[in-house]
Amino acid sequence: MHLTLLAPLRHRNFRLLFGGQVISDLGDWLNILALITLIAYRWELGPMALAGMTIAMALPYAIFGPIAGVLVDRVSRKYVMIVSDLARSVIVAGLFFAPDIITLLVLVFLKEVFSTFFSPAKQAALVAVVPEDDLLAANSLSQLSGQASKVLGPVLGGLIVTIGGPRATFLVDSATFLASAVILSQLPGALLKPAPDAEQQHESLWGDFRAGLSYILGNFTLAAAIASMTAALVLIFTFDSLGALALQALGVGEELLGLAVGAIGLGTAIGAALIGQFGGRAPPLRIMGAGQIGSGIMVAVIGFAVIANLNAAGVSFIPLWLVVGLTGAAMFVPFGFVLQRETAPEYMGRVFSTSNSLQTIFQLIAPAAGAVLAGALGVGVVFAGAGIVLALLGVGVLFIPATQRPSVVEVPST
Repeated sequence: MHLTLLAPLRHRNFRLLFGGQVISDLGDWLNILALITLIAYRWELGPMALAGMTIAMALPYAIFGPIAGVLVDRVSRKYVMIVSDLARSVIVAGLFFAPDIITLLVLVFLKEVFSTFFSPAKQAALVAVVPEDDLLAANSLSQLSGQASKVLGPVLGGLIVTIGGPRATFLVDSATFLASAVILSQLPGALLKPAPDAEQQHESLWGDFRAGLSYILGNFTLAAAIASMTAALVLIFTFDSLGALALQALGVGEELLGLAVGAIGLGTAIGAALIGQFGGRAPPLRIMGAGQIGSGIMVAVIGFAVIANLNAAGVSFIPLWLVVGLTGAAMFVPFGFVLQRETAPEYMGRVFSTSNSLQTIFQLIAPAAGAVLAGALGVGVVFAGAGIVLALLGVGVLFIPATQRPSVVEVPST
C-alpha cells in the first residue's frame, strides 16, 4: 500500500522544515515541564503562578499576532523563522538564570512573542516546499510531531530534571532552537524572497492588516472556516480544564489520570496519521465538520454520564477520551489545509496570524467561563451542553462550500 502520509518526505525542503519543527516541538514540551516543575515544586508558588504562566504563553498571540502576520507577508519567511529560533534560543537560555517568578514570566512572554512570528512563517513556508497534492499529508505529519512531543517530551524532560534539575532543561530547550535554526538555514534561496505581492508599496502596518482582513472577509469559505474553528476552540476550552473533575466524577482515580490524558494524545496521533493517509479521499471541510460532530457527541456522552452519576465503571470511560483525540485530529489537520489552499501566497502570514489571534483571545476567556458555568450548573451540564453545540456546529461546517482565491472586501479605515 502506498503510504500517502509519508509522501511529503520525498521533498528535501519539507524534510528540512519538518526536521526543524520536530526538534523545536520536543524542546517546547521540555520547556513546559521545566516551568511547571520550577514554579510548583521548587518555588512552591501555587495555582496563581501557574495561571500567570499560562497567560504569559498565550497573550502574545492575541497582542502581536496581527503585526506578525503583516511582517511575515513583507519579508523572507525563512529569515523570520531563523531569527525567531535564534531569539528564542537566547531567551530560553536566560530562563536558566531567572531569580524569581516575575523575571521568569517576562522571559516566557518574550519567548512567545517570537513564536507568534515563527508560526505563520512556518505555515507559509509549508505551502512553498510541498505540492498541493501532498499538503494534507504534510499537515498531518506536523500534527503528529506535536502529539509525539507531548508523549516523549515529559519522559525525556523528567529524566533531565532528575539528573540536572529543571534549570538544566532550559539549556537543552535553548539548544533545540539553535539546532532548528541551523537546519532551516539549509532551505533554498527561493524561500528567502518575500511573498510575490510584497514588492508593492506598503502604506502602513495597519493598512496591510486591513488588507489581510479584507481578504478573509472576501472569501466565505475562509471566513466560515476560521469562525467555526474559533467557536469550536471556545467550546473545547470551556470544558477542557474541567476534564480532571469529569474523570473524578466517573470514577477514574488519580492513578489513571495520566492514562486518560495520554489517551487523548494517542487518539490525536492516530487520527492525524489516518487523515494523512486517507484524508485526500474526502473534501477537507467535510472531514473537519465530521470531526466536530464526532467530538461533540463524545463530549456530550461524557457529560450525560457525569449527570447520571455513572461512576462505577472507572477505566471503561478512558476509551472515550481516545475517541475525543481521534475526532479532534479530524478538526485540526484539515483546518490548516483549508487555510493554505484558500489563501494566496502574499496573504498567507496575515490569514494564519489573524486566525491564531482570534482563537487565542477567546481561549483566554473560555476556561473562566467554563469554571463559572460548572460552579452554577455542574461539570456534567457544561460537558453535555458544549458537546451538543459542538456537534451542531459541525453540522453547519458540512454545508460550507469550497472555493479558492477570494475577492477582497473593503474594510473601513475607521
